[in-house]
Amino acid sequence: MSKRHPPTARALAGRGSPNRAGLVSVIIPAYNDAATVERTIASVLSQTYSDLEVLVVDDGSTDETALLVQRMADVDPRIRLLQKANGGLVSARNYGIAHASGEFIAPIDADDLWHPEKIKKQVAVMRDRGNQVGLVYCWSRAIDEQDRVLWDVSPCSLRGSVYAALIIRNFLPSGAPLVRRRCVEEVGGYDATLLSRGANCCEDLKFNLDIAERFDFDLVPEFLFSYRVRVGSMSTNIDAMLRSRNMVIEEVRARHPELPARLFRCASGHQHREFGLTYLSEGHFLTGARLLLRALGEDPFATVRMGTERVFARFWRSGGFSGAGGGLVKRKFLEADPTAFGQRPRATWTRKRLAYITKLPVERRHEQLTKQREIDSAA
Repeated sequence: MSKRHPPTARALAGRGSPNRAGLVSVIIPAYNDAATVERTIASVLSQTYSDLEVLVVDDGSTDETALLVQRMADVDPRIRLLQKANGGLVSARNYGIAHASGEFIAPIDADDLWHPEKIKKQVAVMRDRGNQVGLVYCWSRAIDEQDRVLWDVSPCSLRGSVYAALIIRNFLPSGAPLVRRRCVEEVGGYDATLLSRGANCCEDLKFNLDIAERFDFDLVPEFLFSYRVRVGSMSTNIDAMLRSRNMVIEEVRARHPELPARLFRCASGHQHREFGLTYLSEGHFLTGARLLLRALGEDPFATVRMGTERVFARFWRSGGFSGAGGGLVKRKFLEADPTAFGQRPRATWTRKRLAYITKLPVERRHEQLTKQREIDSAA
């Protein structure tokens, strides 16, 4: 990705306490989240892994967010309220990380939920796999305002080097990862320059790519995270998301000339297909059709196959069917079996496409730096 962000990196490395082995620092940025922040914190405190600190960063809220958080902090000393002037999501996350003391960082937004076993299972994978693994993710579900399951996010089971796959699809939402603190510090945290560059809708993708460029990923194959979907919240941001994503991916392309043009065509086709289908589902037919036509030109086979599956899945959900998950849809997330599927899982890629992605040679960041030092020495 783009160059590291030295001021942020220095802050991350210098402001917090020394890393305490085994401690997980949960980072919760909050801005006017009084309606949901208590439920989010409760799901964090319910973790079966108890060695936690919970840093809630109130990013200049004008509602009762800070009051509610402080009330919970007065009861549980693991909670700490941090307050700052409004600076946006990335600013709040980095502020929390800078004040963290843990060996691991676990972000979650103030309207999302964790299953009680999430952190315990992710820490176990971290311990088992060793230092080369920088991030462990889990599968995710979408929930409504009442915490009821809407659908399963298409599960991905990639491990190891996932950089090329992330270029096509950012398959882990913001609250799914557990990350080693030293890895977060190495990449400089979340990229604080995105906002000024007009790419502030892709902070999670950029962060995940930065980690994947240096370290392996691993997985707990269970639905241990849920993110809240609000009616009408998607279409207003799609244009900004496309612009942001294009900016981030173009930086990737410039940084990794060894990656083939086909990969970036597949990535562009995937985004146009996903956003086109979203526009169609919300009644914006002309815009949706325009995006799908672009996707057909960029990646025709995948667009026809996955577009058909998506349309069928939307029909299935709108018809009130619960799929093969024993009625998980509309059940409260915390009551749902995290090992069961809410509906028949849809493959993100065909076997042929998956084999192509996983075999692509991607230079790790340390390899690039070594080559650059050799070039500089020869000059």
